[in-house]
Amino acid sequence: MNTSTIPLPSLALLDRLCPLLPVPDCPAIKARQAADVYELWQAWEQEAGLECPVPHWAIVWPAAQILARYLLDHPELVKGKEILEIGCGGAVASISAKLSGGRQVIANDIDPVTLAVAEENALANRTEILFDATNWIGSKSMPPADLILIADFFYMKTDSLMLTAQLHEWKNQGIEIIIADSGRAFVPDQQDEILHAQDLAVNQDLEGKNQRRVRIFKF
Repeated sequence: MNTSTIPLPSLALLDRLCPLLPVPDCPAIKARQAADVYELWQAWEQEAGLECPVPHWAIVWPAAQILARYLLDHPELVKGKEILEIGCGGAVASISAKLSGGRQVIANDIDPVTLAVAEENALANRTEILFDATNWIGSKSMPPADLILIADFFYMKTDSLMLTAQLHEWKNQGIEIIIADSGRAFVPDQQDEILHAQDLAVNQDLEGKNQRRVRIFKF
């Protein structure tokens, strides 16, 4: 699916089915969140008149939620740093990093609708975040950051393995990497330092279970 041709949901649709709400356990941060992702998805397709991708941006995924809370509680991890979040979704972790003292924060995602929602979330939280649509997977470039954040990325095997190889290259060149993961299938085995682990109740329909264990670790 060519996501560049997918229209943004209207503001009226978003306000009705995906309003700005406090993030669970992070009430200082607001983000667009759908009570029923499938209802939102169906309404978006009806409004657009064509097939749309699953609105992953309408959910604060478990690892992003826990990472956001952890950064607020441990600002020393990000204070004064240049930060890039890869696969930012709604950019909750990026917002938290900026609120916690990140000098420059870049929220990255290759989906334009996701970036548009992420930008709205950032504005709602009065945070100055940059937005980037670069596909860093397989890139030979150095990212503009000394800290990379990744939350709940490792769903798809090919992309996950390619990004993991990229992370090894960046780490060898001195970039710090922090990953938050809730048990996705292709998370890297290399977990040099576990910073935090926490069980979290999740949506059974979305996750296939009612609880996930989130681990935050240095790669």
